[in-house]
Amino acid sequence: MLKSLLGYILIGLIKLVGLTPLKTAQKLGRGIGWLLWFFRSRAREVTRVNLRLCYPDMAPEQCDQLARDALLHSGMTAAEMGPFWGYSQQEGLKLLNKVHGGELLDRALADEQGVLLLIPHQGNWELTNNFISGQTPVTFMYRPLKNQVFNDWMVKRREMLGCNLVPTTGAGVKTLFDVLQSGGVVGFLPDQEPKRRSGVFVPFMSVPALTPKLPGELLRKTGAIALMLCVVRLPESQGFDIHISEPPSDIYADDPEVSATAMNLAIERCIALCPEQYQWEYKRFKHRPEHALNPYAKAGVP
Repeated sequence: MLKSLLGYILIGLIKLVGLTPLKTAQKLGRGIGWLLWFFRSRAREVTRVNLRLCYPDMAPEQCDQLARDALLHSGMTAAEMGPFWGYSQQEGLKLLNKVHGGELLDRALADEQGVLLLIPHQGNWELTNNFISGQTPVTFMYRPLKNQVFNDWMVKRREMLGCNLVPTTGAGVKTLFDVLQSGGVVGFLPDQEPKRRSGVFVPFMSVPALTPKLPGELLRKTGAIALMLCVVRLPESQGFDIHISEPPSDIYADDPEVSATAMNLAIERCIALCPEQYQWEYKRFKHRPEHALNPYAKAGVP
């Protein structure tokens, strides 16, 4: 009962923020990010651990500055759910300033092969729902949330934009294969830890990271084309740019480790566009290779 009530409250807050301009939502988001930094939040401590792992040569004060900036952007990403889920698709697309590499997507869509869009947690990836579904039907895999009320509303909002959502289940995976084999488009978030049996340990920012094998399997078994797509937030509430690029050719390799390594390299290139806009507060390195210590537990992060 309490969980359902919390879900309705969260939906109400998002709808309320959805009535405001982007500038107002982002100002609210920066306030959220500042609070996450000021207090010893889990997000702050995970971000600091991740940045120290990924940028070992960065001076401590620079690392902390990057962490503060990252939390401000994470706060904005959270507050922007109001505009992205509250605006119509047409209103949402007005937030898109420019598409870099759009010809790559046009060429891929003109082909009869399927298209696998790999979309890291950069900027505000929710914009891709508006952008892609405005051009072609697209299927996204998502991880169901524990709060059923909020999960159902989230799925409904995304599907109203024209997206087809499938859960991270065996049936959902089968749907992805079917869509790509029929020449359709699939969107996949490639920078989250899978279950141990579904991943391989390969470098991510030079740190061994449990990385999903599924994208490589989808490409090998369906003959689909892979494209990277990431979003960058522009300053002064000017909206967002989308960057589309080709991943290294090794992403099509038969060896899962070679394929996953190429995918992580492509993600790193997206991060390099604007490191402070990447979702650093996610425990990307929680699972470690044999005998290695969990860096978050070692740092005392809850």
